[in-house]
Amino acid sequence: MKRGPSRRARALPLVLAALAAGLAGLAPARLANQAAPQPAGPVIRLSYRALQPGEPILVVLESDGTVRTATATFLGATAELSRATGGARSFALIGIDVQAKPGPARLTVKLIKAGGLVENVHQDLVVAEKAFPSTKLQLKPEYITPPASALARIKREAELVALAMSVVTPEWLGEGPFALPHDAESWGNFGQRRLNNDVLQSLHAGLDLRVPFGEAIRASNAGAVAVASNLYMGGKTVIIDHGLGVFSSYGHMSELRVKRGERVKKGQTIGLCGSTGRSTGPHLHWAFKILDARVDPEAMLRLPL
Repeated sequence: MKRGPSRRARALPLVLAALAAGLAGLAPARLANQAAPQPAGPVIRLSYRALQPGEPILVVLESDGTVRTATATFLGATAELSRATGGARSFALIGIDVQAKPGPARLTVKLIKAGGLVENVHQDLVVAEKAFPSTKLQLKPEYITPPASALARIKREAELVALAMSVVTPEWLGEGPFALPHDAESWGNFGQRRLNNDVLQSLHAGLDLRVPFGEAIRASNAGAVAVASNLYMGGKTVIIDHGLGVFSSYGHMSELRVKRGERVKKGQTIGLCGSTGRSTGPHLHWAFKILDARVDPEAMLRLPL
């Protein structure tokens, strides 16, 4: 990583680690000689499955106690690193949106130390291209061209959901890594371009799981319920705030088992599978957002939280 101007002379020690697809854990990639001793001072690590549209990145700072606050900026979004419970590590999650353009992008970590000393650490990354699937769907006409009587409702619900997911809780509410909300197979359709009734109308920013009707849907991690409502498009939907700008959503359910504002534990039943809203049959629509970036739920499961 490149370092910006600083009011101190000592260089920031840095270790960069990437979680590659198919690996079980972190594989440290020191910028210095691999045989050299571990550097003293703050260390920054990155973990990700891939640098492609729809992928999350975990930024971890292992501080020596000199860093007061830190922020990570990437692709126009800035996340404040939050200190992990009971340790010197702090972390943040940032995302590459499913529609992000491939090409070079700079990640900047801003460190503020005691006395107001500031250092910007830069890493130049390259977002690679990714091909997504496409499909044709036949839906009820009212979900392709909604009646005039439903337009105000759709607009109001979209604004309420956007408002709820714009709130960034400054602390992490999760309990360890993310888990599946159900063990059913998925269609592997994240990022799918959809021709609805022969009209190219939508991009599928979530993952559909083949959950049988009426079976329990579990919270993929702990957090606070930001939305629990019956939406025109999403049907009976629950959105969970996990903190630090990370939200998971669960749509098309037949029954809601939680209320807005309720704190939920990882694995807690939040609803039952159904086919409400714009749906062609029983399934769970499972999706994630990180500071407005829509990311693949399967990639969230890989993060070493």
